[in-house]
Amino acid sequence: MKGFLAQSKSEALRLIRSPFFLLFSVVMPITFYSLFAVLNGTDTEIGNTTWGAYSLMSMTAFSLIGTAAGQFGIRLAYERKDGLLKLLKLTPLPMTAWVSAKIASHLLVHLFIIVVMFGYSALVFGTQMTVGQWIGSGLWLLIGSIPFLALGILLGTIKSPDVATAISNLVYMGLSVAGGLWMPLSTFPNWMQSIGQWLPSHAYANTSWTIIANGATAWIDMVVLVGYGVLFLAAAVGLLGRRGMA
Repeated sequence: MKGFLAQSKSEALRLIRSPFFLLFSVVMPITFYSLFAVLNGTDTEIGNTTWGAYSLMSMTAFSLIGTAAGQFGIRLAYERKDGLLKLLKLTPLPMTAWVSAKIASHLLVHLFIIVVMFGYSALVFGTQMTVGQWIGSGLWLLIGSIPFLALGILLGTIKSPDVATAISNLVYMGLSVAGGLWMPLSTFPNWMQSIGQWLPSHAYANTSWTIIANGATAWIDMVVLVGYGVLFLAAAVGLLGRRGMA
């Protein structure tokens, strides 16, 4: 347990101190959120809620997807290249504890991002929601980010860190745009809407939009997201097992 806690703390601090993390997971989402809030008007209605709250869910989801699928996967690729996994086999720390610590540390960082984004929105733009909506949407964004950590593990199996970096950025940006995080799917052509509504990014964000709009529980979106998570993890485990976890 001590090894797990120490590793989790180390991973979380290393990520938060990274300029790359601060730029792409905090500064960029806040900047785009501010831009969308100003252009659309925070009090403008959309889907039984306001643009201020709607865009907050979108940009928080965008940040968490990028942190999980992008930065997590890229870091894993570099650690594999540097031989860290082989080195871990020579230490008393079990591989399962190392993986669990990485996931736990990223969830702590995800919680930090949620608090920062929510706090910024409330203090700067005066976004108002009920206590239940703040807590419910925050918990969902935290828990719903787990399947994207599985995607990060899958992307981390790519042998070349440079290729992993390029593909990870392409995947998370593509999922964010095509999933309706940057603009509502209703503004897309019909064929793009048909694809976008089944993407994990849309299932993730749509559930948070439903929570803040007091809509019915989006069970289908939850099932879709869990299904993607299982698929990503199974593919990652298969690839890592084939390569001997190195």
